[in-house]
Amino acid sequence: MDEHKDILTSAKAASILGVSTRTVQLWVEGGELPSWKTPGGHRRIPLQAVLDLVHNSDKQGADTRAYAIVLAGQGRGDQWRDVGLPGLGLLLEVTEDIKVAQDWLELGPPTLVVIEAADVSDRRKLIAKISSETRFDQTKIVSVAKTQTHLTKQPVKPRMIEVEMSPEVSSTSASIIQSLFDMAPRNDRIAGPLTVWNEEARLQAVKKSGLVGSEPDKSFDRLVRLAAFTANTPIAMFTLVTEKEQWFKARIGFDGDQTTRDWAFCNETIYENQITIIEDLQKSGRYSSNPTLEKPFGFNFYAGAPVRDPIGYILGSMCVIDVRPRRLNLEQREALETVADAVSSLVNLRMLERDLNQQQ
Repeated sequence: MDEHKDILTSAKAASILGVSTRTVQLWVEGGELPSWKTPGGHRRIPLQAVLDLVHNSDKQGADTRAYAIVLAGQGRGDQWRDVGLPGLGLLLEVTEDIKVAQDWLELGPPTLVVIEAADVSDRRKLIAKISSETRFDQTKIVSVAKTQTHLTKQPVKPRMIEVEMSPEVSSTSASIIQSLFDMAPRNDRIAGPLTVWNEEARLQAVKKSGLVGSEPDKSFDRLVRLAAFTANTPIAMFTLVTEKEQWFKARIGFDGDQTTRDWAFCNETIYENQITIIEDLQKSGRYSSNPTLEKPFGFNFYAGAPVRDPIGYILGSMCVIDVRPRRLNLEQREALETVADAVSSLVNLRMLERDLNQQQ
């Protein structure tokens, strides 16, 4: 066994953690990373301490909202709204106004905060405030600036990520996404091309909803029938997507109450984090081997809108399916989103009723 592979330089530890070498030095000085000096005066860090830091900093708190708040640089807000942070599984709030961002933060700790122009005084103070308050302990903070020298003036928490501010928002967004995925714990059980960054927290939210395996509910049944009627499709479902299956809380036009998750077109809706429409499944290479495209199912069209819990996590979707390629017009699209919002509200009501009953 090579004992040296378990000992890291500051630069190597920084590479694993996705931060600068100076940030690692600050964590060492603050006692957040154990280390020692070699006889030559070089700093060495145990590999296990770095891995523990990654694991602990990636745990999502149960009350952390599934939102990313972006405090954009001047004139970059519209670009951020267009580009977004795809694949993170987070709802996006974008502003260039620091006071607006502070108001959003008061609503509850988000999963992610991105602050551009982080070397500007008032934005630097906001970073310091967020990183020092315990209620934001589960919030990832992304500092975006052309230089990161301002971070040497104050202790930096392990949950902070430093990203260079590129002229194009798309490049900045891609760097943030890559850094977050690089730091996320590996989980081969749920890994896949449509796996979102916050999947573990999303699965916890599905479990917390208490809906999987629950008894039929006529209120959900009515909403599913309404979705099928407005979209003029033979099949409609309210799906809950767990680690290994999609389970149907309500459905029409389909026998059975579940399928394996790899059959679920709703994976696409979860990944896109918005209404998703696949007009011709037969022409979509991603689903060429999906059994539901063959007899006896013959599915050929899918549209799904997210169903969320009270703090924004996607539990599954309100979806409609047809056996022929087709489109939704604007009114049908808006109707499907409205039904999905109604399903989300009903989910929240059922969760509240359950909690009240447990307290009695």
